[in-house]
Amino acid sequence: MIRRATLFWTALALVTGAALFQVKHEVQKRETELAALDRAILADQEAIHVLRAEWSYLNDPARLEALSAAHLDLRPLTADAVGRFADLPVRVAAADEAIAPSAPSAPSAIPIHLEARR
Repeated sequence: MIRRATLFWTALALVTGAALFQVKHEVQKRETELAALDRAILADQEAIHVLRAEWSYLNDPARLEALSAAHLDLRPLTADAVGRFADLPVRVAAADEAIAPSAPSAPSAIPIHLEARR
């Protein structure tokens, strides 16, 4: 009887040891992955910080004003450049178009079997 109990407890100890060994390696693997993710998050946060600084520099009003003066041919708006609405030419529609809108000249490009799904 002692022999069966000894074998049982020895087998149980071996199975438990193997399970703990497996869990230990799994935990180490997960810790390594976590450390890699933490490094990646830190690198992304630093990149975001740099990009925000670049964005602030690129959107500086003084810089944009200098660039627009150097590359755009803009002049101040003068009074003669502004017109009145009444000065616009009147668009005269043809008599046929005013009475009835034109019908489509080509049949629908959608196949008949697809029109039912619409």
